[in-house]
Amino acid sequence: MFGQYLFTGTGTDVPLMEWLRKYTFPAECSFQDLEAARHRYLLLVKRFLANGTTTAMYYGSLHLQPNLVLVDSIERLGQRAVVGKVNMDRHSPDNYIENTADGLRDAEKFVTYTMGKKCSRIQPCITPRFIPTCTPELMKGLAEIAQKYGCHIQSHISECCGEVNCVREMHPEYASDAAVFEEMGLLTSRTVMAHGTLLTDDDIRHLARRGTAVSHCPLSNFFLGDAFFKVNHALSLGLKVGLGTDVAGGISPSMLSAQRMAVVNSRCIRAHKLAVSGGTTVTPEMEKDVITFKEALWLATVGGAQALDMADIVGTFEVGKEFDALLVDTNLSGTSGPFDVFEGEDDDQRFEKFINLGDDRNLIEVYVQGVCVKRGDEFLLDGSNVTKSAEEDSDRVMSAPTPAEPETAYVDLAHRADSSDEAASLDVGAAAEDGAPAPESESEPPTKRLRY
Repeated sequence: MFGQYLFTGTGTDVPLMEWLRKYTFPAECSFQDLEAARHRYLLLVKRFLANGTTTAMYYGSLHLQPNLVLVDSIERLGQRAVVGKVNMDRHSPDNYIENTADGLRDAEKFVTYTMGKKCSRIQPCITPRFIPTCTPELMKGLAEIAQKYGCHIQSHISECCGEVNCVREMHPEYASDAAVFEEMGLLTSRTVMAHGTLLTDDDIRHLARRGTAVSHCPLSNFFLGDAFFKVNHALSLGLKVGLGTDVAGGISPSMLSAQRMAVVNSRCIRAHKLAVSGGTTVTPEMEKDVITFKEALWLATVGGAQALDMADIVGTFEVGKEFDALLVDTNLSGTSGPFDVFEGEDDDQRFEKFINLGDDRNLIEVYVQGVCVKRGDEFLLDGSNVTKSAEEDSDRVMSAPTPAEPETAYVDLAHRADSSDEAASLDVGAAAEDGAPAPESESEPPTKRLRY
């Protein structure tokens, strides 16, 4: 959610639903200031390119014009991207919501504007924020737009207890988030769903049958989710899985950091299984969820390309694919680099050190579609001195006023009459901190529509 880039590295003190109200919506709303949006988005794209992200999937913000600025910024700097204007027409702040008709109109305008650029690096994406803030009418209309133009679709699915319980309250006739998205027509081979930590095996199998992918965002899941995503298990069920940073839910824009956290996530699953067993022996079954740095790199490259339906053009260095690449220097001496290399270490050891210890200082050149877009500190397609412009941009951004937290009342996403209100309400915003799902409603319907 890159309207959230403004507060990346902060806002780590509350659960997801409150986090949206307290930090996210005010930050995204402030992008209506187009001058501020231009400077912020240039910094955003530069930051991701500086960290070696050649292809990004961007969630923008609600209003149309700032999203057009984001597309222009990506085009200007040479990154490859899938970009979406966020849609939300219910249970949102009074100053950050759209009516359904306007949302559908602006979504189509965004798609046609992006496609009208005829830039092969940039593709538009339909982006219903998530089920709690999107009516069925809006979601079905967005699905029709995606089908009309052959667009990608992105949203959030089964992310945390607060969100899942909220959807249960709002749509008790459906078994899960996946069932809702299926009914709305939003599960396609070009759909990428973020998180998925609480997906059931049946959900995963159904997403796999549809060709839908999950973006594994381990760092964000640690802060805002209530469960671990089991990468190997999901892959074994046929699901496409890529890797995401999920800024600002994730506190780092670096895919290197995401890879490291993916490995940590897998080892946490093993540790949890060992703790639950009550024993002191790590069994082969416990090891099934563990991934190595090489497998994390696969998620960030091949897995990401598959998730974005781009495996035929990027993700590997096979002949015939487009050249998206990083030139990495592992020989930075002393404290000028993030790690030291010692005599006798071979290329494999240096590469592993880069994955586990490296950062943007090791990235000498960044290539997208065969073009060097960044060399050293210079963004070659920007047409200006990067150091000076970055300083000026930073000054402008830092001087831009931070929007005051809205005083308007918020609508409960899923009202409960019992003490579980807080786990399912964006107004109160307190997801169950112990990670336990809120109890089912006493008036649970006799059947749930799977629609699989």
